[in-house]
Amino acid sequence: MAPVDAGPISGATYIGRVPVFDRRRDIAGYSLVVDRLGAEGDAEHSRQLLTRALLEVGLDSLIGGRIGFVEVAVDLLADGLHHALPAHRMIIEVIGEIDRSAQAVLSQVRAEGYRLILGSLASCHRPAEALRTAGGVRVDLRTHDLGEAMRAVERWNPRAKVLVDHLSHPDDVAPCLDAGATWMRGDILRPIERIDEPTVPASRVAALELLAELERADVTVDDIDRLVSIDLGMSYKLLRMANSSYLALERRVERTRDAVVYLGLDTVRASAALMALAEASDHPPEIVHMSLLRARHCEELLLETQPSLAHAGFTAGLFSSLHLLLGLSVEQVLDRIPVSDAIAEALRSRHGQVGRALTTVIAYEKQDLQEVYGSGFEPATVVRSYRHALHWMNRLTSGLDARAAG
Repeated sequence: MAPVDAGPISGATYIGRVPVFDRRRDIAGYSLVVDRLGAEGDAEHSRQLLTRALLEVGLDSLIGGRIGFVEVAVDLLADGLHHALPAHRMIIEVIGEIDRSAQAVLSQVRAEGYRLILGSLASCHRPAEALRTAGGVRVDLRTHDLGEAMRAVERWNPRAKVLVDHLSHPDDVAPCLDAGATWMRGDILRPIERIDEPTVPASRVAALELLAELERADVTVDDIDRLVSIDLGMSYKLLRMANSSYLALERRVERTRDAVVYLGLDTVRASAALMALAEASDHPPEIVHMSLLRARHCEELLLETQPSLAHAGFTAGLFSSLHLLLGLSVEQVLDRIPVSDAIAEALRSRHGQVGRALTTVIAYEKQDLQEVYGSGFEPATVVRSYRHALHWMNRLTSGLDARAAG
């Protein structure tokens, strides 16, 4: 594939990711979405956008250690676009008409070690042959009957992987699992069952109280040291993080206070929040990561537009996911955590500058580009703040996952 020379991608290019869930409702990987905000583009432009996104944002920041799913037109495969993608980390969703010549392209790409999913059996001239070659198929619940599609898979390639797309409600999950789906994409996650007062489990109350202390605007190093020292597991993880190659320190850190100093107040606050929520929630840790990414995106967006509200943006972004992670309503959260009026207003009604930032970030997560474009924030600023948040999240999780030095 010839190198592109279009220069860096524009800040107004949407770069996002959509979680793809496995049968346990854990995140198996992410679909990568690269699009031009408010503009059209041809095939060559699409190739440049994808290539530049991978080079500049970095695959590790986008998908971590998981699988990447990317939609590619069959004619771009013929042109060699897939050579910009690492075969062992990506699954290509092939769209476009699959005729005899396209079938030959699929065979060649598969021979090169790439994994493929057909965008639709309906687009294949010889669906049985195409399914055997590709080894997988996508089923769009908006336009296709799941049972009919699964019968075709059973008939033509029972070993094929099946990605069920556009689930509109968590209740759609059970039929997909019963049908034998491999992966699912869409509205998968059901909030933790909400528990009425006063029977909220102690673990969730403890997590909320820790978050309340961590998110105080005047919290100090000594405060953080006291908070994390109470939890031996959290103290150990932070010490391991400080002593890992993540920082490459010259001497070993043995006290949590020193770990807080070396890692930085913001990093420790975020790490402690992540660990507390992961411990208290019934969802897999990766779901907590998504919540923390939202919080950081809000913070980054406000850092560029109204810096005095940046910390409030992080707090609002993090607390906006607690209904999903802990089963607590907004009012239950606000009853227990004294927050500023700006945060409370953002959480209750999405009003105010913090609320507007939170609305924009959630729209970005859902690929609602029209909402992003009309949010009042410069699209380039929204995209740039997301990229910064991705890099921050990758560094944070890499540090937590790193092994202790020595």
